[in-house]
Amino acid sequence: MAPLRDAIKSDTLSVLSFEVGLFGWMALSQYVIWQPAPPIDSSGHWFTMQIGMILGFLTSWPVNRWLLRSGVRSR
Repeated sequence: MAPLRDAIKSDTLSVLSFEVGLFGWMALSQYVIWQPAPPIDSSGHWFTMQIGMILGFLTSWPVNRWLLRSGVRSR
């Protein structure tokens, strides 16, 4: 049961930190940067999403590094 608990803890923290970066950026770009927001089928929307995925990676990097160093997540 302990490995399952560790897997849930590590995946939850990792995904949550990624989503904070991605959806934080998307909310900022949709409501602050773009006026009006580009439609979902436009290249501007998907380019903004790619930037958000990079930011999500950057926000999840420290969490994943901490999880690896603390032994919660194995390589």
